[in-house]
Amino acid sequence: MSASWAVVATVDEPAPLVAAFVAHHLNEGAREVHLFLDKPDPETVALIRDMKGCKLTRCNKDHWAAHNNGTRPYLHTRRQIINANIAYAACRADWLVHCDADEFIRDGRAMAAELAEVPGARDHLRLRVSERVMLAGVAQRGLFDGVFRQPIVEEPRRLEAIYHPVEPFLDRGLTGHPNGKGVVRAGRGYKLNIHQPQGDVPSWPIMSTRLLHFDGLTEFHYLLKLLRRAHEKPLPGPPRHKSGRMAQLTAMKEHAGDPEFFRALLVGLKTLRPDQMAALMALGLIEEAAFRPNLGGLTLDLGVAGFNAILRARQAEFLASIGFEG
Repeated sequence: MSASWAVVATVDEPAPLVAAFVAHHLNEGAREVHLFLDKPDPETVALIRDMKGCKLTRCNKDHWAAHNNGTRPYLHTRRQIINANIAYAACRADWLVHCDADEFIRDGRAMAAELAEVPGARDHLRLRVSERVMLAGVAQRGLFDGVFRQPIVEEPRRLEAIYHPVEPFLDRGLTGHPNGKGVVRAGRGYKLNIHQPQGDVPSWPIMSTRLLHFDGLTEFHYLLKLLRRAHEKPLPGPPRHKSGRMAQLTAMKEHAGDPEFFRALLVGLKTLRPDQMAALMALGLIEEAAFRPNLGGLTLDLGVAGFNAILRARQAEFLASIGFEG
């Protein structure tokens, strides 16, 4: 016997990635995928409209009038939180995972079997994260190429030894988040945040599988992510990102006109040299098993060149506004 689970995501990504995200999780056993389109996207709608189990919501004026007094929140994280809670209230599965379109649960059936054994008093589990990284000197051809590194938690002193001189740009050895994402029991009245339910809700790690985070599906995708965040308008309050990501954004602002600097930083952050690979393997922090999304019979162009071309077309106005010519 296994438990049922669902996924919720607010997305603004090229249609092939979004379709792969939805298809993979449905084919891995998700009862529902609650997909909120952050902006109009007819290409994505065309690809997913016939996917049984996909609950599609267009985040248009009517959506925000119904859920946020007619105001579209400026911060995408705020939009994500609102939409996650809408999905949580409507979820018919036993458990709900709030994640992004660049995050894939490796083995949904293994997770479902584990969830079925969770005691009834436990409402919050955690999908541990593994972050995709490329091997130095290996050209990326497909969106999902590469190996996966895990955060350095037990051996923090090894961070600098392994990742010098880019360790200040990382959070426990990852460019993205090291904490994973929550798997929350539905129907218990929780309010969801990005990574976990609000409040002091104890969590237990899921051991049967991991959440694979592609923090930048391509080099250009990663660059674009940093550029967009670096050009967010300043808001009062504490920094919206942790120190590693803030260091990445600061470097992007200070060296925006220096492609050679960015290229060197990218190599340091997103590829592993043989000595780094060996050190992480010795710590048991590398997964060499390849990943390909479970598409069923769906055919998609998941190559780097086509994906980057879509990104450039989608973000042409933004790139022109900041004078980007890379």
